[in-house]
Amino acid sequence: MPGALVAATLLSAVAWRVGALSADGAVAGAAVGFAVIVTGGWSWAGLLLAFVVAGSLASRLPPAAGPPRRTTRQVLANGTVAALAALAHPAAWAAPGFAGAVAAAWADTWSSEFGTRYGGPPRRVVGLQPVDPGTSGGVTALGSAAGVAAAALCGLLAAAFGIAPVPSTAAAGVLGALADSLLGATVQAAFRCTRCGRRGETPRCACGARGELERGLRWLDNDAVNLLATAVGALAAVALHR
Repeated sequence: MPGALVAATLLSAVAWRVGALSADGAVAGAAVGFAVIVTGGWSWAGLLLAFVVAGSLASRLPPAAGPPRRTTRQVLANGTVAALAALAHPAAWAAPGFAGAVAAAWADTWSSEFGTRYGGPPRRVVGLQPVDPGTSGGVTALGSAAGVAAAALCGLLAAAFGIAPVPSTAAAGVLGALADSLLGATVQAAFRCTRCGRRGETPRCACGARGELERGLRWLDNDAVNLLATAVGALAAVALHR
């Protein structure tokens, strides 16, 4: 257990030092990593670490002003379901649930990072209307392909680490990313600034004015959608594993 705590803390500190996590995000990351190592073991931690590294590298792709420092909310949005599945070990559903949650987070991350940078104008996943780049629920062909590749890679690693088979993990990742897009396009909160007319995902606009709720549920932000998407991935993996 001391070794697990040292390893989780060290990795989170490195992630903070290179700019991948904020200070509070590093604390949350250490907690998630510790829970996974202690309950699932080093192979489970290896899969989680692979996702963190792959996501961080994707965020550094050009053009980018710099990698975003992920906060506590963002870390927990992507890691809570995986950590809960790890805490349920050695229950039969824990391993596929863990792999499916990680696959969903990985697929969504790569889909967003590659699609936003190189996918061209996105379209709303419901109705296929053109939307601005970065809009929740917007998808591109390239971004979707990157998400499928991420889910497949996660499946291969999950199988290599002896956690869960490739097909169920990969399929769960794709379904989780799809759920993220569908929730983003339908029920996630979207605001329109009363001053400049800019659309955004938070009530406070970059210009300083507050926005009015244009659609969705006010409390359902992007972090909540990510959390739900990883839950879909976990449940899908458990269902497909049987």
